[in-house]
Amino acid sequence: MFLIYLLGIVLFFSFVANFAFRKIFKSLSWVDKPDGVKKLHKNDIPLSGGVSFIASLIFAVLIFDFFAGVNFNLSWNGFFMSDSNKENNSIHLSPENKIDLIGNDSFDIQIVNINENSQAVVVMNKKTFQTELMKIYKDESGSFQIKGDGYEANSNYFQETFLPPKVTVNINGNKSTYYQKINVDVPPFFIWMLITGIFLAFVTLFDDLFGLSVSTRFLSQAIACLVLITQSGLYIDDLGNLIGLGSIELNPAFGVLFTIFCVIGIINAFNWIDGFNGGLTSQFLVGITAPLILLSVNDSLFIEQIYLFLVICFLPYALMNLKVMGKRFVIFMGDHGSMFCGYIVSWSLIFFAMERADYMNPITAVWIVGFVLFNAISTIIIRLVNKRSPLVSDRSHIHHALDRLGLKGLRVSFVVLIISSMLAFTGVFLEIIGVSELVSMLILIFVSIVFLRYRFNLENS
Repeated sequence: MFLIYLLGIVLFFSFVANFAFRKIFKSLSWVDKPDGVKKLHKNDIPLSGGVSFIASLIFAVLIFDFFAGVNFNLSWNGFFMSDSNKENNSIHLSPENKIDLIGNDSFDIQIVNINENSQAVVVMNKKTFQTELMKIYKDESGSFQIKGDGYEANSNYFQETFLPPKVTVNINGNKSTYYQKINVDVPPFFIWMLITGIFLAFVTLFDDLFGLSVSTRFLSQAIACLVLITQSGLYIDDLGNLIGLGSIELNPAFGVLFTIFCVIGIINAFNWIDGFNGGLTSQFLVGITAPLILLSVNDSLFIEQIYLFLVICFLPYALMNLKVMGKRFVIFMGDHGSMFCGYIVSWSLIFFAMERADYMNPITAVWIVGFVLFNAISTIIIRLVNKRSPLVSDRSHIHHALDRLGLKGLRVSFVVLIISSMLAFTGVFLEIIGVSELVSMLILIFVSIVFLRYRFNLENS
């Protein structure tokens, strides 16, 4: 129940952030203007979606840290991490008997585990700055009994509906009330992913507003990836058993370069799909919710909560972008928002495929982002066939082809959502039923050939 309460607070803040930044961006004329060629909307649309999404995520991290006791490890891990370091950075839930307390008045209490049944308590009187080491025991009723030299203390434990469990401590007649934290260790990867993603979004926001060269955009993407790799030690070092002869392992140098290449490709593929209302929305939600199925099957509660906060922070933008809140409140992500979303999805999939291989094979990750990749690859091929630069913007994306067929507005979004969902959940289904990676890859190649064939027929028609 308390998690739902936190999600509600984050959702409310996210709505406020989206409306507030929309107004700010519109007043500053930071908008997407229609051009009658590619941009067919009638009015100027604020490009505030990306900033709002990032602000909501930062707020979610802060409030989750305050109430849930998240332990962030931002230490430098070096370029390569030993197995012991990776184990230390894995997700760890603290024992049930450990409590950390929010709020204080005359006494500051820090609790450290002694063994399975007892804990040490360091109590500091804030007036005299005297400290005392005592023992705390949890009885059958859930109360904590505390004793030590010079201190007599007792406590009561209360479970409330919309707040964390409350602990009332009475120390020598001085009564204090605290709230219990959950105490969760977050792998450095997730925090560095957010930090480097914000850096990338900040650079591309300048591109949205003032324009940057293609080389500058690519360089910022590569720098963000390299920093995340060096800080977390995570990169693609195993392609899985794709040919049925064992795992295909990559040496570190090639693995790092291959990882940067893949992430940059997915980032720009997400940016390319953000050419119509609901395009980016559908692909981001598919990229986030598809792994949730695998996580629920494998009973990984904490990672599910991280993904749940991502969806909650993104939801207000989705509703506004799809005009659910009314046409006057429509907003766009902008390049900074779409690239940030692509960055988050690509690195999350890499994390699960590499660090949680028992959840997801690498080929399943390709299935999940299959539609944005198919759109990007087919668009590049069409531009090359027509002797145009693959980096020059035009109307050769699949949503443009659907528009020329007569599908307008949200009908295009619906068709794209159905196709991308079928691709993603086919890969997830093959993973769940235990189909080999070789068979999954062959099916994916067949589907991609069918998709590309239909795509070229659609373009020619």
